Amino acid sequence: MSTQKAKYIIAHFDGHGVSTAAARARSLKVPAEKVYSKYPTTSPEQLPNYIDTYFPTLIQHDVEVIDIPVNLKNPRQYIDAINRLAQNTTVTLYDHHATDRQYLNDILARTIYFSDAVAMAEALANSDNIELAMIGVVADRDPSINRVLSQYEIENRYLLLANKLDVIVRRDAEIAVKRLISEPDPVRYIEITDAQYPPYALVRQVEIIRKGSYAVMVDLTKLPREQITQWSWKTLEQIAQSVRVDYVVAIAESFDRQTNQYVPTVQVIKYWLSRLPSPRKSTETILGRTTIGHDDAFSVRATDITDARNVAETIFNNLENVPASKMTRLINESTVAESIRNDFNTILSLLTRILQQQSEMYREYLELKKRQVELLERVSQQPQQQQRRSTTYD
Repeated sequence: MSTQKAKYIIAHFDGHGVSTAAARARSLKVPAEKVYSKYPTTSPEQLPNYIDTYFPTLIQHDVEVIDIPVNLKNPRQYIDAINRLAQNTTVTLYDHHATDRQYLNDILARTIYFSDAVAMAEALANSDNIELAMIGVVADRDPSINRVLSQYEIENRYLLLANKLDVIVRRDAEIAVKRLISEPDPVRYIEITDAQYPPYALVRQVEIIRKGSYAVMVDLTKLPREQITQWSWKTLEQIAQSVRVDYVVAIAESFDRQTNQYVPTVQVIKYWLSRLPSPRKSTETILGRTTIGHDDAFSVRATDITDARNVAETIFNNLENVPASKMTRLINESTVAESIRNDFNTILSLLTRILQQQSEMYREYLELKKRQVELLERVSQQPQQQQRRSTTYD
């Protein structure tokens, strides 16, 4: 009879991968030294090298790979490395990236594919660690979080924690995952960290060129290059949240690794909690240029700053002038109901505290009146007692 192997968890190095792996390890009581996440080692591109380097150690364990999708630039290399490992030990892949679907039949490892990050969090974390996993969902900016949390909760608690987690993980993902596993209260650990989220400060330095009902156009070129290069997309997101718009169009400069120079670009995002359409398709149609990135966060190369300004103006006008009938804000009934319940519970809690305070104050008032009456009675009785005494003495 073979003995069960200990688990070993390998996770992506971003906030989502780190927090999900930590929640998983805590739920299964996997020790911190059996969990690994590090930039850039546990990226899709570098994972095959890691597997080959630590192959003798890994095959002594049941291996779980969390939030590391197939490397689209070289899928065969990724798949072959996973398959070599799966032929020698149990390997389970947990992921939610849609790009993985086309490769599921090629992978020998047990593959658990989730429709979204919330489903993944609910499957991998127990009730004691689900909040940590949900912070990871927000760190990944997965809109599925709307199913389980109101927008108020997301923006006023979870997003603040996710932004702190982002900084902690960027400092050192390896240390971060181990601390989140070993700390008695990992959420509290994130909450009290001294991590400062740069976009909060960068937003105050951004020049707003135009603002409409749905979109805002800004200039990022006057911000410190090093900082904005690392945080440009998160800064645009912070602008959208602060100004309360659905889209942000930015004149920017991006670092070109081929020429080692900064080149003019236009960056476009849709706020991740917005229910309006993704802007990429309509942008490509009107521009006739190639866009790079995600449907909700992409960039367009410009020839110079003047061209970037013109491109940004065109995109802004397109997003702003689409008829409102085509920009219907879809409302998820369950989300609205949840928001109403949360607001009602908050109001009810406040009213309960107010009534308790009023009841306590009224009780103290009655006690005070009772003492006043007793004091008056004693004072009124004193002359009568003195008169009786004087009569007796006479």
